[in-house]
This record gives sequence, C-alpha cells and structure tokens, in this order.
Amino acid sequence: MSDPVTVTRAQHGWRFYGWWGVVLATLFFIFVTNGLTIGGIQAFDPHLLAALSIDRAPLKLGDAIQLGTAAVFTLLTGWAADRIGVRPVMTVGVLLLAASFYGLGQVETVGGLYALRFVMGLGLAGAGLAVCVVIVSRWFISRRGLALGLMLAGTSLGSAVLPTVFTDLIATHGWRQAAAYGAFAPLVLLPVIWFAIREWPARIGLAPYGGAAAHAAALAGPELSYRDIVARREFWLIGAAAFATFYSILAVSNNLFLHSKDLGFTPVESAALFVPLFILGLVGKVVSGVLSDILGRKRVWILNLVLMLAGALMLVTLQKSLLMPAIALFGFGWGSNYSLLQAISADVFGSRSLGRVMGAVTVLDAGGGALGPWVTSLFYDRYGSYTPGFWLVCALIVLSILFAASLRLRSPEGAATVVPAT
Repeated sequence: MSDPVTVTRAQHGWRFYGWWGVVLATLFFIFVTNGLTIGGIQAFDPHLLAALSIDRAPLKLGDAIQLGTAAVFTLLTGWAADRIGVRPVMTVGVLLLAASFYGLGQVETVGGLYALRFVMGLGLAGAGLAVCVVIVSRWFISRRGLALGLMLAGTSLGSAVLPTVFTDLIATHGWRQAAAYGAFAPLVLLPVIWFAIREWPARIGLAPYGGAAAHAAALAGPELSYRDIVARREFWLIGAAAFATFYSILAVSNNLFLHSKDLGFTPVESAALFVPLFILGLVGKVVSGVLSDILGRKRVWILNLVLMLAGALMLVTLQKSLLMPAIALFGFGWGSNYSLLQAISADVFGSRSLGRVMGAVTVLDAGGGALGPWVTSLFYDRYGSYTPGFWLVCALIVLSILFAASLRLRSPEGAATVVPAT
C-alpha cells in the first residue's frame, strides 16, 4: 500500500462531492444490482416452478446458492477492494451479473439454474452492497449514518420497482425474453464505475466529511487482518445479529410473491406488494440514518428490530387483511437495520480495513440470507403453510435484539480510518 495522498481542502454541506457524486453513484449502482437479484428475480418464480417442474424448496435452494456464494467470495472481494481498488472488483462483478441474468432466460434444468445462481452470487460479491458500503464509509466519518442510509435507498428503490417491471415484461414478452432484457441493466453501470465513483476523498485532495481532524485520525489507524477482526467480541455480536436479521429479511421478501399468491393475490397484485415493502424500507434507511447520528446507532437499531418483530408476528397469522400492515412494519424495520449494520461496522472497525470487515460480516449476513428463503420454503413443502417458517423468523429477530443490546459502541468520530492511495 503506497503513501496517502495529501489532503488539500475540506468541503462542507451539500457541495461535498461525497453527497452528490459518491452517494448518488452508489445509490444507482445498487438500485440495479440488488434490485435485479433480490427483488426483480422474484417475478420469475412462478414461471421457473412450472418450466422446471419443481417444488418451492428446490427453487429457493437457488436463492441459497446465490447468496451463499456471494457471502463466501465477498471475503476475497473485500480483500481485493482494500489492495487493488474497488473499481476493478466492481467491473468484474457487473459483467458476471449481466451474463448470469442472460443465462437465466436460457435455463432448461434445475442444475443449470443452480449454476447460474452460483455465477450470479459471484457477481454480487464484486458488485453488490458490500463494496458500496466500503466506498461511502471512506468518504464519511461524521454524518456516516445519513450517507449510508441515502445510499442504501437504492436497494429499496430497485427492489420496489423491478418486480413490477419484470412482471409487465413477462406478460408481454414471456419470461425467457424478459430475463434477456434484464441482462442489459448491469452494463449501464460500467460508466458509473469509471467516471463517477472516486474510491478515496484524498485522491482528489479532499478530507472525509468531518474535516481535517477526521482525516488525521484516519491516518493513525491500524490495518486489521481477518484474524484481528474475528478476535473482536464486537464482530461476533454484529455478525450474529446480521445472520439472524438477514435470514429474516430474505425469508419474508423472497417468499412474498408466492405467499401472496397463496392468499389470493394476482401476479400483478403480488408484484405491487414489493412497492410498500421496499419503499418503507427506503424511508426506514434514511430516517434511521438521521436518527442514529443524533440518538445513537444502538438505540435506533433496537427500536427498529422491535418494529420488524411486530410485522413478523402479523405474518404468522396468514391473514390477507393483515398482510399490508405486516409489510409496512417489517419493511420499515428491515430497511433501517440494513443501513445501521453497515454504519455500526464502520464505526467499530474504522475504514482502513473496511473491505475485510465487510467481507467477514457479509459471510454471516449473506449466510443467513441464503438459508432464510430455502428453509422457509422447506417448511412450506413439509407442512403446506408458511406459519412454521414465520415463527422461526420471529425467534431470530428476538435473538437479534439480544445481540444488539449486548453491543458496546463508540462514536463514529473515534473510529480509526485510513485513506491510502495507489
């Protein structure tokens, strides 16, 4: 790693490039990547069930393969982001996502589906949420919660909009052609990577948001190995909460399309349910980002886990009339937890080795996310109901509350951050 670039000036307010450049660029980035692979792909579930003649558990095993692959390989991409830079890693990820989505429209066998979801997971490892969190956290020390909340709004917007887009494309062109169209979306991100994203503020002579003092603190921080990270109690509390939370999030969201059809919703109505789920998730990210900077991450985190729990308890009833309020509470809660976990990781470990930290945390959160849709569908195939699976979701959210309550946090301004240059 070479010597840091000299900071020549600080910017404040909305003139700061981190707000209108980095945050907006990464917001759009994950609008596409996470929107395609988390929300948009759910519109294909009924068609894959029919085309491949499989039950729900084998279908959702594909979700598990995708997210599990992303979890494992994020360790590698996190290291690569710290050593060779974020932009090359993102470029490879985008190309893999485009190839895998095109292949989805050509799939004929269950084995082929699993192979494509594996490649899609590789793409997410390089072009998913973790690398964007790394970039934004390097640019912000103060106001980090707000910055991450705004950036993470991209996941909510993408997952709200793209299920409806693909439902319409499928209705007019068929599901195979719709998947082929989806392959073009990641390619529009290539100019964003190379012309809008700046990995470190010091590369263009700026200090991170927070000023020269924050930059000086950044230069003093140690570089952490994976062994150093996993030796910390805070890592295991964050990681366990992330595992349980993301299990719950994906267990609900990745089964929502099929669950709502069981309750009597049409395909168009089922796709429309993703709008309140993810839009309220967006509101939760932004509101909680602001509140966490004022009231503290931990306090806001626990409050929103309680909201998630209330929504999950409503889902257990399997009542059509309770589905919308359940989605509202669950969506707001899960959106905020999405952003708070990232901000807390950055606050605790700093930014110098944040690629490694996010890689290690992502192994656990994506591992939970991988198991959630699959295990919930296993319960459905065994009992003919989502009730047992949703009860497990409730139990895991309670555990997340306990893990969050046990975590000791320091202020983000005290987090060690380093800004290197190539």
